[in-house]
Amino acid sequence: MRGPESSTPDARPRPTGPIVWVHAAPQSNMDAVAALATRLANDDVTATWIVTGEPSSRHAPLIGVATPGDSSAAIHSFLDYWRPSLAIWMQGGLLGPILSEVDSRGIPRLLIDTDARDLTLVRAGWLGRIRRGLVRNFRHALAVDEEAATRLRRLGLEDSRIEVTGPLEEGAAPLPGDETLRREMATALAGRPLWFAPGVPMSELAALADAHMAACRRSHRLLLVIMPRACTEGAEMAEILRELGLRTELRSADGAPIEDSQVIVADRAEELGVWYRLAPVTFFGGTLDAGGGRSPYEAAALGSAVLHGPRLDPWATAYHRLTDARAAHGVRDATALGKQVTWALAPDVAARLAHAAWSASSATAPVTNRLMELIVDTLDEAGV
Repeated sequence: MRGPESSTPDARPRPTGPIVWVHAAPQSNMDAVAALATRLANDDVTATWIVTGEPSSRHAPLIGVATPGDSSAAIHSFLDYWRPSLAIWMQGGLLGPILSEVDSRGIPRLLIDTDARDLTLVRAGWLGRIRRGLVRNFRHALAVDEEAATRLRRLGLEDSRIEVTGPLEEGAAPLPGDETLRREMATALAGRPLWFAPGVPMSELAALADAHMAACRRSHRLLLVIMPRACTEGAEMAEILRELGLRTELRSADGAPIEDSQVIVADRAEELGVWYRLAPVTFFGGTLDAGGGRSPYEAAALGSAVLHGPRLDPWATAYHRLTDARAAHGVRDATALGKQVTWALAPDVAARLAHAAWSASSATAPVTNRLMELIVDTLDEAGV
């Protein structure tokens, strides 16, 4: 499917620096692409990622743009405007006029997540020759299985450029965390049970307070750490929690927790990885009523068990995969959340959930790591 088309350049100013262009299909796993782009950014591989062919590419840091039309003028306009350093074809149809112009400009291209269904083999005639020519010019191809690899060979791609890797699925590299700070906070916590709620919108604050107070009746030393969706709302959140009767500290103002604190509002975004490492259980803000939120693989990659509400978009695929691996559990409301937190913090349960979470998040690492290598090598050779 072509997706939305355009014959004119995008109205937005072109970002400075290199552009990685992904052409996707409706069935493409955009969660995985977003996670890949984030991992590369965390590794200081600076690029802007644009996506064509998939209208729902709404995950940061991806930018959805219209697919150029079939005319030479539209294709030239698109490529003149975006000037991509790399083209990544992901399950989308092989659009001959576009790929031919990409080749004429010397833009390297990769074929990823290649499924046999995407490679309908035309065995004879002029159309087959054109299709084989388009395939031969991919720098490298990652096939989901041997059937797809066989079709790529029949279409003329050299065997040395083909790898059978399995599908690209979302995962997450462990977020960085200040180890000195982690040790300091662990000492200050002195073994207190802890659960973490990142990405919390203001609309869910009262529900989290109710859940925490319910859980505290079973574990009076329990500490909740909340990271606001917008860290600028930290001071306001802390004040509301105090008004609700919870002894609350604001990280940016109060520093390390004291013994009788019940809630910490962690309003320093750079500490996210530290709290994932400290918390055996993470509940993802936004999943009760607001939607959005963060990828649950962030917690899973650091061995923190995942709890969530009923609103899973745009990370539904990730939550379902973790649920299937028995690494994530859902709740309907604050009452259920309080009970689930108490259950998940039991040492044997927390250890089992954390191991399942880490296993599920790391299973896709080889595919993602290989694709990262290919992208970095290609950008380096292009001098960007």
